[in-house]
Amino acid sequence: MSRLVRALDPNNLRPVFDALASGQDTLRALREDGEFFRVLRRALVPLPTDREPVLDPDPFPPFEPLVVPALRGSKVAVVISGGSGATSATVGVQRAFEEAGLEPAALSAASGAVLFTVLWACGIDSAAVARFWLGLRRADYVDVDWAALARSAGHAMGGWGGLLRGEALERSMRTLVGDRRLGETRIQFSMPVWNIDRNRVEVLGTRATPDVPVAVAARVAIAIPIFVEPVQLGANAYGDGGIVDIFPVRPVLEVAPDRILGLNCYLPAGFEGEDVTGWRERSFGILRASGQLRWSGMVALAREQARLAGDRLTLLQPVSYEAVRGGKFYETFVDRRRWPGFMNAGREAAREFFDGLSTPAGPQRPSVNASPVGL
Repeated sequence: MSRLVRALDPNNLRPVFDALASGQDTLRALREDGEFFRVLRRALVPLPTDREPVLDPDPFPPFEPLVVPALRGSKVAVVISGGSGATSATVGVQRAFEEAGLEPAALSAASGAVLFTVLWACGIDSAAVARFWLGLRRADYVDVDWAALARSAGHAMGGWGGLLRGEALERSMRTLVGDRRLGETRIQFSMPVWNIDRNRVEVLGTRATPDVPVAVAARVAIAIPIFVEPVQLGANAYGDGGIVDIFPVRPVLEVAPDRILGLNCYLPAGFEGEDVTGWRERSFGILRASGQLRWSGMVALAREQARLAGDRLTLLQPVSYEAVRGGKFYETFVDRRRWPGFMNAGREAAREFFDGLSTPAGPQRPSVNASPVGL
């Protein structure tokens, strides 16, 4: 088969459209927000004159106990989507659970949410998790490998898989969890990963892969090819499973939960998908339309996972879709200045959910933070 014929295969055109639409989002971010470019420059090409932001290591208000009689004796599972830095809202949700005196029966997370959720699963309290992440230097988890990129450029990009190595993140995680393995988590934990070599989604977790080190699992969780180097596990290379399965409900069903609290940190509210109605009348509107390909499979699978949860699921969106859309996905990862706000947004959304359980309308009452899933 000729290269031209292969290039015209629909499955090969799909990533081309995706790249064009992503490029448009990034250019728009550069045009509308000069800070976006400055943030990426500081992360990728740091200068001696750059100063690290000093973040408050204790972002939460004083501990405020909360009684939730409706959940007494209930099994509550928590499922958290990917969403780059927006997933730091997870730490606030953990704080709300601590204030309510509750511990989840199971935790499942995708992509960046694993960085916070797996620490929760290990039994590390929210204050310590916040101090850890807000106290890091950027170099403690962002390790650009320009040399590898330059070497591979001379070999038709052979041997190169990502701009960041991921080693710094794994090393930093080990300072908190040591050599602890997934089989040693206090709360049952699961995460989807993408077996790149065989193109299939698999699960790492407390039961599925007890011998995988927690720090390695965290590194795999953010290994988006081109952005972060894939991780070798056994015979295959693995990456971020959230690029396919962004809302992994299925693993928590093993504990037969009475309620499932979900966090949507990436997709439009309620998994409704992005509305680009009128694209034909816009300049370069075809790019907006083709960009829908990015979401089609991901949104469909997220909705399918939500169906598995049924009416047990309450879906929260503590961080707006616009906060992580397009180029802001990368910005919110390398720039943690917004993380304290995201963390408090997660706490407020979860406490609102708990408060709602005591009202006649229940947890699905109208709210800016909680919404039923549109199925």
